[in-house]
Amino acid sequence: MTRCFASLIVLLLTISSALADPPFTRRSSQQQHDALKKYYEIPNFKLGGRYDLANPASWEFGGEGGKTLESLGAGKLRTAYIAVGTPRRNDAGEITNAVIVNSYYSGDSTDMYEQWFKGTALSGTDPVIGPGRPIDTDRYYVVFVDPIGTWGDSKPSDGLGIKFPQYSYFDMVQANYRMLRDHLKVSHAALALGVSMGGTQTYVWGVMHPEFVSALMPIGGTTQSDAEDPVGNWTFQLMTAAIESDPVWQSTKGDYYNLPKEKHPAAGVAFGWSVLGLTGYDFAFRSSQSFASVQPEVFYWNPPNEKAGSSVTNRAKLYDAVDLVWRNKVGEGHNINDDLWRISSRTLVMHITNDNWLNFKLAERAVERIPGADLIAEESPVAHYGVFSIVNHRKNDPKFVSFMQDVDRLDKAQKYVDKNYRVPGVASNIDPKKSFWKDYVTYPYPVKYADVKDGTGTTWQIGYMDEYAGDKPDPQVLVIIHGKGAFAGHYGNVMQYALRSGFRVIAPDLPHYGMSGPGNLDKSPARTMQDMRDVVHELVVNQLGVKRAAYLGHSLGGQLVMGYALSWPEAVQDLILEAPAGLEEYPRDVVIAPGKAAALFDPSFARDFTKWKAAWDQTGALASEMGRTEQGVRDFFYFKKRDPVTGAVSRSQSGYFMNDSEYARFHTDQRIGLIKGNPKELEQWANVFIFDIYAMVAELQKDDPKNLYDRLTGIKAPIFLAFGDKEPFIPGTSLNGLKDLGRDIINPFMMRMSEVGNRPVLKIYPDTGHFIHTDNPVEFAADVVDFITLGRVEPSPVAVDRLINGATTVGIAVAPTPPGPSPTAGLNK
Repeated sequence: MTRCFASLIVLLLTISSALADPPFTRRSSQQQHDALKKYYEIPNFKLGGRYDLANPASWEFGGEGGKTLESLGAGKLRTAYIAVGTPRRNDAGEITNAVIVNSYYSGDSTDMYEQWFKGTALSGTDPVIGPGRPIDTDRYYVVFVDPIGTWGDSKPSDGLGIKFPQYSYFDMVQANYRMLRDHLKVSHAALALGVSMGGTQTYVWGVMHPEFVSALMPIGGTTQSDAEDPVGNWTFQLMTAAIESDPVWQSTKGDYYNLPKEKHPAAGVAFGWSVLGLTGYDFAFRSSQSFASVQPEVFYWNPPNEKAGSSVTNRAKLYDAVDLVWRNKVGEGHNINDDLWRISSRTLVMHITNDNWLNFKLAERAVERIPGADLIAEESPVAHYGVFSIVNHRKNDPKFVSFMQDVDRLDKAQKYVDKNYRVPGVASNIDPKKSFWKDYVTYPYPVKYADVKDGTGTTWQIGYMDEYAGDKPDPQVLVIIHGKGAFAGHYGNVMQYALRSGFRVIAPDLPHYGMSGPGNLDKSPARTMQDMRDVVHELVVNQLGVKRAAYLGHSLGGQLVMGYALSWPEAVQDLILEAPAGLEEYPRDVVIAPGKAAALFDPSFARDFTKWKAAWDQTGALASEMGRTEQGVRDFFYFKKRDPVTGAVSRSQSGYFMNDSEYARFHTDQRIGLIKGNPKELEQWANVFIFDIYAMVAELQKDDPKNLYDRLTGIKAPIFLAFGDKEPFIPGTSLNGLKDLGRDIINPFMMRMSEVGNRPVLKIYPDTGHFIHTDNPVEFAADVVDFITLGRVEPSPVAVDRLINGATTVGIAVAPTPPGPSPTAGLNK
């Protein structure tokens, strides 16, 4: 603790008698590293303007309505940085592996270089950045940046003083983006991070440039410092008031630059630092110190002794009053909470639980708002200043390790730029008279349409995405087939990773699903799994001309592609089975109530919806799906159940998403949007959602000697089999009585396929449910690409445990039979 405190004092009190750069403040905090700092000037950059985040083109040169420094008689906007590490360039010569390190309130790039590249006691002694360090300079090109208004960047004390435009965090980030893109030729950043105000900037990178930055690690930052954070806002307003209480400030109204440096309002600056320092540490730690040790941090207009106020007085010599006041005002209006949904980067928030400046509860709320964000938190005796050491303290934390592995995976998938990508989403203000799908849902890539016939001669309008971002005439092709109740756009993260890795990706919506819904409203929901296979083959092979591809199928899609590989083995290079249906058999009759059985899987239902509906209405399943409420969707999708009497919420054994993510939210918004949307499209969705339980099970009947399950050993293509260890829907317990994923599903399939010489590659994902691609959006996508290109995936110790030790039930949620007659819990996807 003594070393840590001493290092903090060094950090805050590095005083040099040479306040060099004109006119009043120097350009580097750590003068010993000043020679490392480089500069870049941006002409006609507007400061203090408005940023419409929905229209990035409008703020290419700063916010609309802002002022340029040139218009005020100053020079171009100056940015400053230090770069270390190993740049990797694409064919255009652009850097694709940058790491952006944002600086904190009182610091700059030389400070972050000293703290994290050289290493100090405050930061945990060991460097955070360097060869073989958590941020490895042998792998990444690390750029430490100064923010506007501080040290090496343009700032009021360069000469404009109070005429300097009141800038914002948006200005800080956009200026550094321009420097990185235009000067250093960085086309993509693997990671943006920073501590304190640097963490605040990191959040802003995520909402402004989600496609530029793959991952974010804000440490001790905030998404709000306006009135919604009264304590933080109060603290920094008190600091500003202290600065402005200086008689020099009062007499000059802050316009004191005609006075020599020694006549500036340094006493007010010292007072301001004292106010801020009061809450910088944990109060228990402060209370353990003697007053003699803290008195140098206490401001006095008339010091009673030589040491009283000496620390803040000396610190004040390094800073300018207007610089600090303008910096404080940046935070007074800062609040990006309503824009956090825009963040698509992999995000890990790190925060100090006893931070007195940037409240931990606010960080927790930010994590809830950011799709898929994780949180690592710890208490620190030095409170806020614990931000410097938390990475070293938690570098072996499983969450941190997993995050950095995802940063590495995402960095590998930067060979190409998927220029057609759009942020997926569901619009608000839905008009039920219009098509919900075509008018209110945005897929991650443009949707094309084709008229496709199945084997019966029925013509379907099929919506599909077909993208390629590479430059090879005959690329590897991945075809993605969605699950029951899902849609092609929901697999955008897998598409994007594969596209950026050089794959061509085709993702169709199956008949009656997603964009293949509106054009087929006149057709019966009754169609077979083989009918849908016919459609996929006709589209992919015959119309798009893809004679051979890797096929990924999820749930129903997994069963579909297994049958597809048997029907057209020459068309299938590899199979990726994500929580696939089809690995179990079922009886034809099902008990739907005590003492009552029904023949729910009569072969005559296959293309006769009226007959099917008459039999299935007695289960109540279709009425239940049509009657879902918005709250019911949100609860079920996220493994929650609500007591109908008290409203109390508890954990459910069934659901879709174990982890929050961008595409988990997309699917949730889609299903809720359907409730508000076109009633015919909702009915269509509900019909096929329930009918396809029949469609799947009908070709898995125990009494059928040619059922799909018995024929699976005929698959010749290499197989990657993926399950989550919290799989809630497989096996289909309520329909066939099977209960154990490992013993009843995985092991039999692995043994059967091994006996015919086609042993699948198996991976079990921890803390993962039925939607592996949303619960593990980066890892699973990387595994798909690795399997297709290398024939292997990152190993899973859980899988080994399940197979060798037979630990097949631990952690697996057995799908319950819901109240009432509906027997469909085991096949919700």
